[in-house]
Amino acid sequence: MEKSRREMQLEIEMLRNELKVTREASEITADFVVKQFEQTEQMLHRFQIADAERQAVLDAATQLSIIATYLDGTIQLFSTGASTLLGYKPTEMISNRNILSLHLPEELDHYGRMISGIEGQSLQGMEVFDQFVKQKYSLAQEWIYVKKDGSHLPVSLSITSLYNPVGRVVGYLFTAMDMTRQKQMEHELIQAKEQAEAANASKGDFLARMSHEIRTPMNGIIGMASLLQKTPLEPKQHNYVQKLLVSANTLLRLINDILDFSKIDAGKLEIEEVPFNLEDILGNIASVVGLQAEKKGLEFLFRIAPEIPFHLKGDPLRLGQVLMNLAGNAVKFTDHGEIVIAVDCTAQDENGVTLRFSVRDTGIGLPQEQLNNIFEAFSQADDSITRKYGGTGLGLAICKQLTGLMGGEIWAESTEGAGTEFIFTVRAGVIEGDGQHRSCSPQFFQGLRALVVDDNAVAREVLSSMLSSLHISVETADNGLSALTSMEQAVEQGKPYDVVLLDWMMPGIDGIETARRIKARSAFAKTPAMLMVTANGREEAFVEAGRVGLDGFLLKPVYASVMYNTLLEILGLETVSKPYAGRQSNQVNGLENIRGARILLVDDNIINQEVATEFLEDAGMAVTVAANGRECLNALLCDSYDLVLMDLQMPVMDGLEATERIRRDNRFRDLPVVAMTAHAMTGDREKCLAGGMNDHITKPINPEALYQTLIQWIPKRQPTPDDSQEHPMSTKTGNPPLPHLPGIDQTATLKALNNKTDLFLKILHDFRRDYSSLPATLRDLASAGNWHEIQIKAHTVKGVAGYIGSASLQKTAAALEDGLRNDLKQEAVQSLTDFIAVLKETLASLAALPDLKADQPAGQPVVAGNKWRINNPEAEESLCILIKQLRRGELMAEDQIGKVEKLLAGAGIDGELRKISSLIDDIEYQKAADIAENILTRITKKRQN
Repeated sequence: MEKSRREMQLEIEMLRNELKVTREASEITADFVVKQFEQTEQMLHRFQIADAERQAVLDAATQLSIIATYLDGTIQLFSTGASTLLGYKPTEMISNRNILSLHLPEELDHYGRMISGIEGQSLQGMEVFDQFVKQKYSLAQEWIYVKKDGSHLPVSLSITSLYNPVGRVVGYLFTAMDMTRQKQMEHELIQAKEQAEAANASKGDFLARMSHEIRTPMNGIIGMASLLQKTPLEPKQHNYVQKLLVSANTLLRLINDILDFSKIDAGKLEIEEVPFNLEDILGNIASVVGLQAEKKGLEFLFRIAPEIPFHLKGDPLRLGQVLMNLAGNAVKFTDHGEIVIAVDCTAQDENGVTLRFSVRDTGIGLPQEQLNNIFEAFSQADDSITRKYGGTGLGLAICKQLTGLMGGEIWAESTEGAGTEFIFTVRAGVIEGDGQHRSCSPQFFQGLRALVVDDNAVAREVLSSMLSSLHISVETADNGLSALTSMEQAVEQGKPYDVVLLDWMMPGIDGIETARRIKARSAFAKTPAMLMVTANGREEAFVEAGRVGLDGFLLKPVYASVMYNTLLEILGLETVSKPYAGRQSNQVNGLENIRGARILLVDDNIINQEVATEFLEDAGMAVTVAANGRECLNALLCDSYDLVLMDLQMPVMDGLEATERIRRDNRFRDLPVVAMTAHAMTGDREKCLAGGMNDHITKPINPEALYQTLIQWIPKRQPTPDDSQEHPMSTKTGNPPLPHLPGIDQTATLKALNNKTDLFLKILHDFRRDYSSLPATLRDLASAGNWHEIQIKAHTVKGVAGYIGSASLQKTAAALEDGLRNDLKQEAVQSLTDFIAVLKETLASLAALPDLKADQPAGQPVVAGNKWRINNPEAEESLCILIKQLRRGELMAEDQIGKVEKLLAGAGIDGELRKISSLIDDIEYQKAADIAENILTRITKKRQN
């Protein structure tokens, strides 16, 4: 059926509409495609830029290794920095190598054990890195990369995860920084540190050696001068000896300052905690600094609060050192006026007390700007101070460090031209018990009246305060005439004084004249008790006071305890114990408990032996001397001792080795061994204690320190009749006077030997006997090239030459020894020629010696092994064979001991020989050899004598 025209038109219209829609849709699609293409092109461009930037960053980081891997470790990215550091090309690594190939297996194993968290288990391979990421080890760790050439590269490595768009881990990123330079710097720092430590150790060793070398002659000087003081002397001689001791102690303090500063600087100085008496310390200050103040006409006063505890616990040496330094400075910088040392208690609890010390002077003072650095090392107020007053500038620096170590602080207050006050605090323990505070009973003085006469206002105030604390009513006068007026008024009022304290040196009429006028005044119905108080011209004041008839004498600075006891005495009241004045008796009482104790003194230096022996015998000790560690061991096997005093540096066997051997033997496990050496460094004390010694005494020998050590370590003994006997000094034994001996300084040497002529003569004979063949021996040694043995003999003669008084021999021996020690062979050849020439001259001089008329002088120490005399070469030879067999552990020693017993039968040593035989049966060969060697040493020594 044909369509109608209308239908045809409608269809055409529909087709037109469809074509229109299609055309519109096509246009829209074309626009969208164009836009999408443009966006895609833009995104691709941005990606290319970002990728170029990323690659530029990777290429620029030449010292940063960046490596990306898949989960199995296969490398997918290898940066230019990684290539630079490790030597691989990216094409060699990407998709071809595993990250594990860059790591050391042992390092992976180490980190695997560390990160596993289970003891005994270790992660393997990529598990290590996986756990690093899971446990969030974000901080970089030190690793080692293995380079292409096989060398190792230290790196700081951080490991992070790589994620895909959906958040799943698909690999790891390894970022490493080269640490070669850092490691090199660390190595250089370690080397520098080690060099600094070595230099510091060398400084410490040098100080220890210098301490030993300086303190050894100081020991002789101070020790011999102290002994000389005990002998009858003329006033002029006594004055010389006193000045010698003062100068020697000044030098010793300078040495101690330098050593203390070095020890504090190195952190090696330790503060002790020992009981002490505060007045003992102040008494020492008064004895030393008080004399200096007296010479300058200064008032030297103590102001001690009455509540200060009497017995304390701390470091008296260091506390005294600070006070001595400050008081000495006060005297040095003060030309007129007074110096006052005050002690107060600022705090007290169950752990102890805080004491406040002050040292005030009326000297030159300091401007405020100079107080800021006054406690710095090597600091002086200005350069002129050093020139005018001297000093190293170390004293106050040491004081500051010491007060800090003692739990306190130090500061200074000063007004230029008006004086300075140094204040410091320290912490100290309190020892509870009887006599803790001064045993003063003020009721004895209740109602008494006193008059203090002194032209110095501070002195009047100090003395008044002291008397007021005793409940005494006090009035003062500043001169003698005022005192007489006050006394007249007191009599008129019916209130006369009971005691008058008079200063000696006053303007107008002095204390002596004032006392004379008081005695002459009949108007005084009650003549009071009078005390002279002075620090000036003590001997003259004593004489004048005696002529006037004064009742007592007080020396400035006055102690409250001394004031108390003196008043009790002159007023006829009850007496009490005297804490300060009783120091010496307490010391003797302590020694009474150990009198007669047997001391083994081990020291190779004769002067040290002499001084130590004198001090020990003065305390009632029985002394045996051994010259080295080997002789010490031999002496211990033969006899019993209560204590051993052991030097450190000795020939044959030093003190540390000897002590070590002593401690191996259970018999001597509890035997006290005390080091007595010139070493002053704290490290040496620890070395001694670590080596088995019980304590340490420093040379020069301080008798009080020595006695305190003896009391501490020797158990109380039951007294025996022999203990109470006097220990005689050396006496004359009838030897003829010495002739003139060229090259021998007899005067100086006899002084060093405390004028023991017999001992000096014996030493000279011993030298002539022992060294007469030495010149020939030295020539033979030189021909054989045995320079080491020559050095040993030169060292020995150097020491002995000092004992016989031959300075030239000592000098040439020292030059020879120094040349050989420094390997200067050519110089040593000439030194040897000079040495032999001087030695021959000395021996020729000694040919004029008179014969000995007596045995060893009385009062000399017993020499280890000095018991019997044997002259049997065959016995000596058999003993030598036995000792060698025992040292080698040979069974033939069982037969050899029989031969020795036959040869030494009747020599008085059967018990020792039986002991050797018993030890051989028990296969204790080394102990048996020690006893046999001891016997041989004694036989040889007695044969030589």
